[in-house]
Amino acid sequence: MDTESPWRGFLTAMAVLAALLGFASGSVALVGFAVGWGVVSGLAFLTSRRRLQGLEVRRRLPASAFEDDLLTVDLLIENHATRPARFVVVNDVFGAGLADRQSVLEAGPLPELHRRILSYRAFVARQWGLYTVGPLSVGGYDPLGLFFARKEILKLDPFEVFPKAVEIESLSARGGRATVAPHDVTASAAGQSLLFRGVREFRAGDDVRRIHWPATARRGVPMVREYERDLQPLFMVLLDLDRRGRAGVGRKSTLEYLVRVSASLLWTAHRRGDVLALVGESDRPVLVPAGQGEAHLAAGLHELVVARQRGQVPLVEVVERHRDLLSPGSTAALVLGTTEIDLDALTSTIKALQAGAVKPLALVVDALSFTPVDRPPTPVEVARERRGALEERLLSLRVPTTVLDASEAPEDTLRRPDLFDNPERAVS
Repeated sequence: MDTESPWRGFLTAMAVLAALLGFASGSVALVGFAVGWGVVSGLAFLTSRRRLQGLEVRRRLPASAFEDDLLTVDLLIENHATRPARFVVVNDVFGAGLADRQSVLEAGPLPELHRRILSYRAFVARQWGLYTVGPLSVGGYDPLGLFFARKEILKLDPFEVFPKAVEIESLSARGGRATVAPHDVTASAAGQSLLFRGVREFRAGDDVRRIHWPATARRGVPMVREYERDLQPLFMVLLDLDRRGRAGVGRKSTLEYLVRVSASLLWTAHRRGDVLALVGESDRPVLVPAGQGEAHLAAGLHELVVARQRGQVPLVEVVERHRDLLSPGSTAALVLGTTEIDLDALTSTIKALQAGAVKPLALVVDALSFTPVDRPPTPVEVARERRGALEERLLSLRVPTTVLDASEAPEDTLRRPDLFDNPERAVS
């Protein structure tokens, strides 16, 4: 908003000219005009500053949104002064929008000791990531409209933009299992359910609230209660963040595809009512334990937003490390970042999952189809051969599979109703 009054500059120039002419010619009227304008300007300046006294602004907005969402941001204006406030202008900065600066006007009068809520609509135009909203500023003109006073409020709120998720129709037939569906009772094992299993010696990392004091007194060493494992099937997304699959830049990168595919998997499973989990290994562990609800989905999407392809652990090893978390009847969604994978190790891992009555499915991002970042390009024939070998191996293991490459947007691929239903890949 332009806060410079054109009349102020013009009248100030006239007053200076009148003062010069008045002193030169000895005209009292011209000098009086200049002095009078100076007094009026000073009073207007002080009035504009006084209007800021007692004005406070607070912001209220969601902590996150999806790409292309349209949301409402509320600005709460409070007048703690003993006089009404008029023509109050509030400016805010919405970092996730293209037109980042937003201005709202409270024409008033805003009575003393009152609060009013103003709102503006913001379109999330930026790509998924972490942004900020703020700082805020509140200000207004003096009654003559000559001076605009502004007070900065350094209130920055974090704001997350989640990748726009696509509901995967084919997943309803091949993927997760709704929690409301009946499931078979399987063999017992140690875990986190409410069924008491026994006691054992305390280990590092155990919750001290589970100490069994009678057993501790008898044995002379700390003993803890152990419970049965929760046998409820879950939908686990196992994300490949190995740096060896890094390729492409911006929206045409393997990280972009991995994040968008994983977000759509979590979103679809959430809509079905599944118990969700997310696992990955980058330069830090990515682990969202099993849970349900919108808050849990938001936790998973947050991990995707901050994830980076900096890991040094192949996805096969990640699956082996967390395989015990998958109870019989669960679904393991393997999101691979490259077709360059040890097929024998992958075969062994998938057979181990299937032996535990876990249903694997694979979504592969073909890194060789993207622009290479830190290595020379792979010949097209070699890339096709590796992709074909991976698809053939997964087909022989009867794993529902789809491969995404740089030629098609991930959303278009995931929307296909036959994503996992190609005749040659049918799974009985």
